[in-house]
Amino acid sequence: MRRRSNNLRGGGPHVNVTPMIDVVMCLIIFYLMVGHLASGRSGSVNLPSAGQGERAEQSTPIVLNLAPSDDPAAAPDAEPVLTIGTERVAMPNLTQRLKDLAALTPGAEVQIRADRRLAYGSVSPVLNACREAGLLSVKLVAQRGAAPPTDAGGGKP
Repeated sequence: MRRRSNNLRGGGPHVNVTPMIDVVMCLIIFYLMVGHLASGRSGSVNLPSAGQGERAEQSTPIVLNLAPSDDPAAAPDAEPVLTIGTERVAMPNLTQRLKDLAALTPGAEVQIRADRRLAYGSVSPVLNACREAGLLSVKLVAQRGAAPPTDAGGGKP
């Protein structure tokens, strides 16, 4: 009686890698999506530094990003770009948009992430809109660490 050989013409056992490739592709897509969502929250805002303060609690706040105008031809005192999450909002529509968000999540916390190059005069209308919308918990976000010297306020050092 002849014995049958398991090896067919010069190869070892064959491993099916298709399921592994499927799992790796799913992981790549997952990390791309998470990275995109995380970049939407931080945007291109260069936060000021703070030596003291409290760490933010783990919650889902309303995040307002305030960055200088992305138009290179714009004047230095041009209206800044305002986004809520990834949605760009015009300053005149901000109060109504905040009222709508406050109605969806009562008692929501608002985090204002303003670029360090902006003067307080650019942040003040956002604070007023939060007050008019009835939002009681408003926090200004900063990075932990020593603040580098800057001339954002227009004053002399």
